[in-house]
Amino acid sequence: MLGVQGELNSGRKRQFLRLLANGVHSHAYIIQGAAGTGKFDFALFCAAALLCKSANPPCSACNSCKKVFSLAHPDVHIFGDEDGKPITMNEVRDLIDSSFLVPNDGDKKIYIIKAAHKMRPDTQNAMLKIFEEPPESVVIFLLTEKKEALLPTILSRGQLIVLPGESDEFLEACLRKKFPTAADSEIKAAVRASDGSLGQAEQFLSRENRAALEKAFQLLETLFFGSKSAFLSSLSAKITREKYIELLNLLQRLLADIVEYKYGKETPVLLSAEDAARYAESTTKKALLLMSEAVADCRRSLEQSGNMNAALTNLCAKLWTLKF
Repeated sequence: MLGVQGELNSGRKRQFLRLLANGVHSHAYIIQGAAGTGKFDFALFCAAALLCKSANPPCSACNSCKKVFSLAHPDVHIFGDEDGKPITMNEVRDLIDSSFLVPNDGDKKIYIIKAAHKMRPDTQNAMLKIFEEPPESVVIFLLTEKKEALLPTILSRGQLIVLPGESDEFLEACLRKKFPTAADSEIKAAVRASDGSLGQAEQFLSRENRAALEKAFQLLETLFFGSKSAFLSSLSAKITREKYIELLNLLQRLLADIVEYKYGKETPVLLSAEDAARYAESTTKKALLLMSEAVADCRRSLEQSGNMNAALTNLCAKLWTLKF
């Protein structure tokens, strides 16, 4: 079952190959797509095509293709990890230094950078050097869930390729097969929250995410109908920075549900319509938008290794100023 996403991604691969056959390729690509839409696989496919030795790349049979797809090619360099940890400043410096060395096996050096949307602004600024003055042999792939997180100067120097998500029908069918005991409401909520990504929908239904979502619901309730001290106490749980970022993402999504309900959307993503109405009645559209922005600012600070206690305390102070 290939799905709409798979078919469209195949179309983007064919388009890349057509341009490559005509001698056209960019020195930098920005691959955007939700988690689970195959950004890394797409970048590997393109890398194999650029390095393939056959007349019809990528052949998947030559030594070069085999090395690329087994992650063993000496000219394919991967930064960032599966857990979403972005490239560091030191790694950017190493990347720039190595980019001026001649390739080992072929005539191209490929750099694939995962979680580019989580790069700090100073790290992105450092990377501008290779975007502005790249060696002829270098091709860079930035993989991002949201291009808006990249500096305009980075965006303007790369070719954007958007990998679309699956249809709701396809996602529902897959989820019902994998999670046969999940309630219909849970399946539909996972689809709405997935951005078309099967991986993201499956993650939504995981036991770990359900616990995080329950915590986000508690935070929202305390924010609207509890005390400032209770909210700050709820934020003071002993969890990792990554878990705080996940929690703030969910809180921002819940606030977005209330905003959208306030503007007339009758089917929220995570909240029930009844809860969305209850929260929406207690504040204004402007306050909701500013609260969501404050949560996003705090999340970005944590993603950029800002002081965690200071960021969370500042968030609490901002929210209580805004909500009344």
